[in-house]
Amino acid sequence: MDQIAALMMLVGCSSGQTACTEIPVPTPIYASIDACRSALPLQMRLSSTFDSRVAGECHPISHADLERPMSIEWAVSRSGDLRIAIEPDSSLVAGR
Repeated sequence: MDQIAALMMLVGCSSGQTACTEIPVPTPIYASIDACRSALPLQMRLSSTFDSRVAGECHPISHADLERPMSIEWAVSRSGDLRIAIEPDSSLVAGR
């Protein structure tokens, strides 16, 4: 994969992980996966959330990801790990 950038995502979860929501980050896109991973621990500490658990992950972005409409899907595993997937957007808009 020809990585051109990296996406940072933070998610805050309630106790028991019954409800999780995205947490905005000041810089969601980084020049490399290494730069993103380096900034991740600080962003998790500065997230200003009252959630019981904060999970974070960096995901590479390729040229192919930018050439089509995409959606970012995420899930938190039972062990508390955040998993991110960039998928083709299935929302089609028809016009005349």
